[in-house]
Amino acid sequence: MRYRLEILVVGRSREQLLMLQDLLGRQGDVNVRIRHVGNGHTDPLYEVDPLPDALVLVLSENWHAELSALMERRATERPPLLVVGHDGNVDLIREAMRAGARDFFTPPISESELTQSLQKLMRDRMAEASRHTAHLTAVINAKGGSGASMIAANIAHLLAVTASDRRTALMDMDLQFGALPLYFNMTPRNGMVRALESVDSLDTMALEGYVQPHQSGLDLLASAPDELVSVADVPESRVELLLQVMSEAYDDIVVDLPRWIGGSTAMVLERADRVLVVLQQGVAHLRDAKRLIGILRQEIHISGPRIIIVVNRYDKRNAVSLRDIQDALPDQDIVTLPNDFRQVTQSINIGSPLPEHAARAPVTRELAKLSRRLHEDRPGDDGRKSGGWSLFGLGRRS
Repeated sequence: MRYRLEILVVGRSREQLLMLQDLLGRQGDVNVRIRHVGNGHTDPLYEVDPLPDALVLVLSENWHAELSALMERRATERPPLLVVGHDGNVDLIREAMRAGARDFFTPPISESELTQSLQKLMRDRMAEASRHTAHLTAVINAKGGSGASMIAANIAHLLAVTASDRRTALMDMDLQFGALPLYFNMTPRNGMVRALESVDSLDTMALEGYVQPHQSGLDLLASAPDELVSVADVPESRVELLLQVMSEAYDDIVVDLPRWIGGSTAMVLERADRVLVVLQQGVAHLRDAKRLIGILRQEIHISGPRIIIVVNRYDKRNAVSLRDIQDALPDQDIVTLPNDFRQVTQSINIGSPLPEHAARAPVTRELAKLSRRLHEDRPGDDGRKSGGWSLFGLGRRS
């Protein structure tokens, strides 16, 4: 565990950088580096390796490009951000919050305020160093009925049975019409809604009272039949707290998201290591997929490599070809799952996951490939940090 903060100060004014280096250096338990930016890259963290514990960014007239470059990075590649700029620019402050700024300082900087900010960073860093964090996969339909729940259920099941040394959980975020319990022939009792109600006092041991274990080793967290509430009515902060507890208790979490982008779902998407966007072959599916990916990339700032397009019920004879999908969604990673309506329907009807019901079916084999990819392509366990997102002008500060 580290007790000395590594701080990187980046800006275009050498005079301001030296002033901040001196000011920060007087705080104790910090190691300060400065990086003077000329006319090169706008990304303040370009070729910075390893990443610092905190980034102090002195904004210039080119502040929009500098903050946009940070937002292009995934959450795990953005250290805690402190911003120095002029408070008279409302657009600048709003954009800084979208980039995940924890504090905003206006010259001349108050040393006492800076000390308080660094002390909080130190506490967060120490807590983070001892916190276990799960690998998170979010699954969402581009168009309703595309098969996201089937894919989430079977991927989570495969992760549980093939990586027995890792604990796997499946979360159903559709609090009104979630169907994941049917895939495992389960009926939740104390489910997701009650877990959210008591999340303030929830820890990893108490969490066991709300999840349902499956014989495969998978734990399911879904709404009970008498729990009827819309995810839009659930405060984002409660979902975030629940996800933090889940992340400490499990190694892999698969979240089946409803087709609704708002506070809670956007927070899950922003934190996800991988986002699976599920669609089928059809013009309407392609249209909605393009719109969804636009929101993911432009509003929630999820980079392209984190998104995997899953074409469910793929048929090479379909009028909408794989080439059509590739042309409509350029530079996106695309995988296909074969059409096996009979086996998938039977699997759901009897509540037995495909690896148990039809282990040799082509669709099961392709799901296994996707599951292995998620397992093998796992990033380092450096912890997800809530970076902040904004949708239609509504901001969130971490």
